[in-house]
Amino acid sequence: MPAAKSVNELRPLCYEHHREMRLHPGFLNPGGDGTQTMVYSCTQPDCFIRYDLYRGYFLLSQNGNRGETEIVPRVTCLQDQAPLYLAEINLEKRNFRSWTCPQCGAKHTNEDGLVGMTSQESQDHDAENTTKSESGSSPGG
Repeated sequence: MPAAKSVNELRPLCYEHHREMRLHPGFLNPGGDGTQTMVYSCTQPDCFIRYDLYRGYFLLSQNGNRGETEIVPRVTCLQDQAPLYLAEINLEKRNFRSWTCPQCGAKHTNEDGLVGMTSQESQDHDAENTTKSESGSSPGG
């Protein structure tokens, strides 16, 4: 299993604009303990899409607070449940998306059935895979 990449080695893309996101300090930790965490933000002007290693993708409202009025991808790694980031698109195959886990380095594509899942769909998919692996079934059959 690959070692976790440092936060400076990640190259997440904005899922809406497909632009590389930049690392920015200064956002409050979601734990509410007053500490700050590093967050990636889209380089498209006026884009409120953000990504961090613990929450995955999220939106900021115009006043800078976290907003959840728009649906954001909640794609998690099948190995360690970490939130994946969009790492690659293919302009020739418009629907192709490659997602990478910041923890273990695993790569998943939308062909794995992961793209566009809501949090609940992702949890259901993960539970289904866990049940299959516990029963000894293979993913294909």
